[in-house]
Amino acid sequence: MTFRQLGLCKQIAQACEDKGYEKPTRIQEEAIDIVLRNRDMLAIAKTGTGKTAAFVLPMLQSIYESQQKDNNIILSKLIIAPTRELALQLEKSVAAYAKYLDIKTCCIYGGSNIKPQIKMLESKVNIVIATTGRLMDLIRQDKINVTKVDTLVLDEADSMLDMGFVEDIETIMSHLTNLKQNILCSATLGPNIKKLSNKLLINPKIIEIKSNDRVNDKIEQIAYPVTAQKKLEMLSFLIGSQNMKQVLVFCKTKASAEEIVKNLKLDGLKAASVHGDKTHGARVKAISQFKENQIRVLVATDVAARGLDIVDLFYVINFDLPFMPIDYVHRIGRTARAGKDGIAISLLDEYDVAAIIEVEKYISQKIAKLSLDGFEVDKRMKMIATKKIVETKEDKKRAKIGGAFGKKKFNKENKSKPKQRGKRIVGDKRN
Repeated sequence: MTFRQLGLCKQIAQACEDKGYEKPTRIQEEAIDIVLRNRDMLAIAKTGTGKTAAFVLPMLQSIYESQQKDNNIILSKLIIAPTRELALQLEKSVAAYAKYLDIKTCCIYGGSNIKPQIKMLESKVNIVIATTGRLMDLIRQDKINVTKVDTLVLDEADSMLDMGFVEDIETIMSHLTNLKQNILCSATLGPNIKKLSNKLLINPKIIEIKSNDRVNDKIEQIAYPVTAQKKLEMLSFLIGSQNMKQVLVFCKTKASAEEIVKNLKLDGLKAASVHGDKTHGARVKAISQFKENQIRVLVATDVAARGLDIVDLFYVINFDLPFMPIDYVHRIGRTARAGKDGIAISLLDEYDVAAIIEVEKYISQKIAKLSLDGFEVDKRMKMIATKKIVETKEDKKRAKIGGAFGKKKFNKENKSKPKQRGKRIVGDKRN
């Protein structure tokens, strides 16, 4: 099946061809027709399956058809994203798909000057891509007219739930008086997503692209056990020794991100960070430099990296493992996109060896644990990291006596003495 056969105009089909799309993906085949028929939809598919095009292409088709009847430009489509980075990435995707159409888009987000965004809205646009906070500010200031919006898309709905945006979304929806269609997109179908869909969607079509593997099979996953003291040194060594030209490094905290960048620079590696404490301008600059290979390493926290789409990114490194296994899947999903290969490396210190077990359970895969010369760990930690825990003679001795304090031995000595209970002596076999 082709994009034209799905009911899309030749301009949209040509834009897809320009992006190298030979044919629609499974989710695109199923979703495009549903969206064109104005039905509510819940789309569940893992990263890299083409979810964005699945809802953007039919939205563009709807606007194109409306323009054939009426040339008036009105804001009719609203896409809400959890982060600025994802919103900006969506804006680029929409622009690429609409390159042969006369359709205007506007991206509004916090952390930047609101005046240029208001000016853009005043010039009239067809599609707005927004983060919740800035959109609510503009609605309160009466700087955006959403009364004609007929389609609402919540992209990365699972992330919005994690970040506590449900009340904000409900407030925004109360202003969408002409709303006819709601679309939720998510990488996972958990109980919270089901609850949200029941609340926001009316008789939705549920499209779930199931896969036996939660992780793209083109991603090679590797883990290196290492002590916390040598973790920074190992990171620099891996990047340098394997001549990694472009590396995305994930960590859990903003402080860690800054410390990693500082260390990489001391080792002669050009690096920058993106996290919540960075200004919007600094984050955009860092991502742009990374994409253009002006810097070699981009260090990011989980939320800041949502929506990052780096062409031909081959290496992703987990400096530490995330709190939730699903975030591991999102992290390594930044590589091996569009059918290409990639490598995901995790550095496992004493605090990560338990987390890797949970990750392996979640993805139903074993991750290879490799040793690196010069970064060997003690035998006990290595056994924990590889889940090959063998009891030593000392462990067995402790188990027998109940630990270092020997409580079991003390109790055993007490139990050997018969106890008097009435006239009969418990434990005395003579009676």
